[in-house]
Amino acid sequence: MGKTRSLTEGKILSTLIRFAIPVFFALFLQALYGGVDLLVVGQFAQTADVSGVATGSMLLQTVTMIITGLTMGITILVGEKIGEKRPKEAGEAIGGGICLFAVLGIVLTIVLVGGAKFIAGLMQAPESAFDQTVTYIRICGAGSIFIVAYNVLGGVF
Repeated sequence: MGKTRSLTEGKILSTLIRFAIPVFFALFLQALYGGVDLLVVGQFAQTADVSGVATGSMLLQTVTMIITGLTMGITILVGEKIGEKRPKEAGEAIGGGICLFAVLGIVLTIVLVGGAKFIAGLMQAPESAFDQTVTYIRICGAGSIFIVAYNVLGGVF
């Protein structure tokens, strides 16, 4: 069995770095979502389509980073309870966080899918790419529940 590492006792720098590296890579992969979309669309579509993806991906990148930041709250709360040797309360924090973010994910999905036209208008999407931006926001918005779930599970782990 491997050595147990703790952020509450002894030297924490190496343990903190080992903890931070997977988080960094997860955030990096999430940042690539829009870039990969642009790469694929750029190979097979028109300029207006690329513009729609570029405009929409900025919104989705912002939403993803906000969700990631909020789910870090679960990480902090669970870590605090585990550090205090109160695993039952850590479990309650996990359960409460999952319920809270499930509701947030559903609301976010409804807002992004239903309000895509309004949001694209607020973002001042170019007229020639407006419909493409709306479509991209709707497609990604429909999957936002999965983005929220991924980040909640990442925050828990």
